[in-house]
Amino acid sequence: MNLEEKNSKEIENFLKSKGAELVGFANLKNIKNVPEKYPNSIIVAIPIEKDALKSVYTYDQTVYVNAMKDVALKLDNIILEGEKYIKNTMNYNALAISRERVISELKELVSTIPHKTTGTRSGLGWIGRCALLINPKYGAALRISTLLTDMPIKIGTPIDDSKCDECSECQDVCPVNAINEEKWNISKQRDDYFDAEACFEFIKKEMKRTNGKNLCAKCGLACPYTKEYLGISTDKKLIKEL
Repeated sequence: MNLEEKNSKEIENFLKSKGAELVGFANLKNIKNVPEKYPNSIIVAIPIEKDALKSVYTYDQTVYVNAMKDVALKLDNIILEGEKYIKNTMNYNALAISRERVISELKELVSTIPHKTTGTRSGLGWIGRCALLINPKYGAALRISTLLTDMPIKIGTPIDDSKCDECSECQDVCPVNAINEEKWNISKQRDDYFDAEACFEFIKKEMKRTNGKNLCAKCGLACPYTKEYLGISTDKKLIKEL
C-alpha cells in the first residue's frame, strides 16, 4: 500500500467512524482559483432519512426541514473533526468548508469550489438536470460537505458527463419550470440551463407561506435513482400523491 492509499484509507475510516456514509477523494488542480495550499479535496456524504424525504409531498414538511438541519449540523461536525485529525494526527494541512466559514470568510472560495464539484471529480456522482449531485445508490438524497487538504490521497475517477440521458422526471415536476430542456441538450453548465434564482425564490415563498414548514425538493424526489433508494414506485401520478 503506497502513501496515497494509506492516507486515504486512514482518513476514510476516521470520517466514517464519525458518521460519514460515503467518502470520496478528488484532485482540484484544474479548478480555477483553488488555493495552491489545498490541491486535493475530500468529500463527505450522508443520506437523508427515507421517511423525512417522503414528507416532501405532504403539506407539512417539518420532518424533512428538521432532517436537513440535522444532517447539515452532522456534516459540519464530521468535517471539522476531520480537519483536526488531518492536522494533529496525520500532520498535513486541511480546511473544512463548514457552514460558519461559508457565511463568513470563505464566500469567494466556496462559490469557486462548490461541494458538487468535489463530488463529481471524486466520482461520487454526476450533476443531473435538477442541478443536484446524483449518486447511483442514493440519487439526490445525499447531503455533502468538503475538506480541502495538501495530503497525498488516492483520487477517484471523475464523472464529467451526466448519466441522466433523456430522463426528464425532475424537470416535469418543477413548479417554476427552472429547468430549460432545450438548453440542457446544448450545455451541461448549470447557469446555462437551470434558473437557480427562480428555484430559490419559490423556496423562499414556500417557507413564508407555510411558516417555515415547507421547502420544495420535488425534483430530487422525482429522480429515479432517489425513488429506488426510497423503495417507492416510479409512477409519476403515485409520486405526486405521496
